[in-house]
Amino acid sequence: MKVVVVASRKEDASPDEFTPHLAAETQHALGMYRDQIVREIYSRTDGKGAVLVLECADEAEAAKLVGELPLAKLGLLSFDIYGTQPYRGIVQNVT
Repeated sequence: MKVVVVASRKEDASPDEFTPHLAAETQHALGMYRDQIVREIYSRTDGKGAVLVLECADEAEAAKLVGELPLAKLGLLSFDIYGTQPYRGIVQNVT
């Protein structure tokens, strides 16, 4: 299942709180990409986080996976997680 994750930076955290951990965050995210867990990853244009598309069993597994990111472990990120399914308009018109 594809799961969309919207990561948001902790609003009251300063950039100095993030900086020492960005290399570890990048390496962890790239490892998830190499392992084909993360299918797509984007920086948000508002600068307040990222958007990831994961390939996993369900929303619970996605929450567990992104919870392992270094910034998440430090409490510097929160997540909105959305499971997906094929768009019904396409499914109805293809069958």
